[in-house]
Amino acid sequence: MQLVFLILSALAAADASAKILIGKSFVTKYPVAQRENAFEYQIINIGLSPALKVELSDLKSFPTDRFEILKGSATASFPVIPANSTIYHHIVVIPRVPQAIEDHDVTVNYTDSETGKRARTSTVSYDKRGYTHFFAETAMRKVEGVNCTHFLGFGAIAFPLTAIPAILYWISKRRYSNKKQD
Repeated sequence: MQLVFLILSALAAADASAKILIGKSFVTKYPVAQRENAFEYQIINIGLSPALKVELSDLKSFPTDRFEILKGSATASFPVIPANSTIYHHIVVIPRVPQAIEDHDVTVNYTDSETGKRARTSTVSYDKRGYTHFFAETAMRKVEGVNCTHFLGFGAIAFPLTAIPAILYWISKRRYSNKKQD
C-alpha cells in the first residue's frame, strides 16, 4: 500500500509544472470587411505552478496588407500567469477587402516556474485548418438590414388576425346592445 502511495505521489509531483492551453474565438456577430471585428484569446494555465514570461504571438493571422489593427496587438506578453487561472487578450481589426483568410496557429512561449525550462504551445489542429470569410458590406445588409418586405409580411399576417375579431365585435355590439330609455 505504501508503494502505491509513493508511486502516486511521485507522479503527482512530476506533473506539477505549468501547462498552458490557448483558445482563439471570434467575438463579433458577423465577420464583415471594412467594419470592426473583434477576436478574443484565452490563455489558461491548468498546471499547478505559475507560468512566467508568457508571450502570445498571432502575427500570421493579421498581415498588415489585408488588415488594419485598430485596438490591441497581435503579440502580447504577460509577466506571470498564476496556477489554475485564465487571462484574456482582445484584438480589434478591420479587414481591408472582403476575402477568405486562412486560420493560422496561435503560439505561446512560456517559462515553467518549477523547472525553469522554456516551453512552447500552439493551437495546432490538424483536422480544422479552416478559413474565416469576411463578407462584403452589401451582402451583410441582406442578412441584418431592415427591409420593407419584412413589415409587409408581418402586416399581411397580423391585419386579418386583428381586423376580423374587431369587425365581429363591432357587429355583435351593434346587434345586441341595449339602448338607454330616458
